[in-house]
Amino acid sequence: MSLVYGIATCEQPQWQECVASWHDTASAIYPHRIVRNTDIVEAYQMIYKDTAEPILAHMHDDLVIHEKNWDLRVLKEFEDESVGVVGFAGAPGIGHPDMYKHAYQGASLGRVGFKSNLRNAEVHGARFTGNCDVAILDGLALFIRRSVLENEGGWPTGTPIGYFMYDGWACLTALRYGYKIRLVGVDCDHLGGKSTGLNPTLRADWEAAHRYIYDEFESVLPARV
Repeated sequence: MSLVYGIATCEQPQWQECVASWHDTASAIYPHRIVRNTDIVEAYQMIYKDTAEPILAHMHDDLVIHEKNWDLRVLKEFEDESVGVVGFAGAPGIGHPDMYKHAYQGASLGRVGFKSNLRNAEVHGARFTGNCDVAILDGLALFIRRSVLENEGGWPTGTPIGYFMYDGWACLTALRYGYKIRLVGVDCDHLGGKSTGLNPTLRADWEAAHRYIYDEFESVLPARV
């Protein structure tokens, strides 16, 4: 099984060093498709349409990977055909238990029990170095089985999903189609927001994106594993 690096970048000053860290620590060389200065959902859709590999590896251009052979851990998870998405940071829960018993509130879509093996993991939640099921992943690293996207014809272009909640959409779509989501605690470092202000097409409507997820995934939310 192989993967393709699908890179959406606004060419923040360190982006090439970050991408080099993926290559330098992986056990093999993988192809890549780069889309520059484009909305992230639009970029990921272009990558989806222009590639054929079974696994699409979407990592932020400000992510540094320190762990040797991290790719073997990721690809091992996909040996299980029921696994749809794998990532480096996530949580076993998303959504308040009573979120649909009351009027919509964006805060009800919070992640519960966030963990990772980021160099500053404790700042965001708990440190985790193993492998486990989760309900939601952070977009800093998303490895997506192509068949998950094929169910929807690709990414949700033309919707409020953009800078916010594209990761939630990917994971909840996988859950809706019966796939599992897996977290692998890879040693990495997220430099954080390096490209955000550089994007000329940034769509960052927090409220609209969360409301879209709330309305679209009532059959899946709240999610717990």
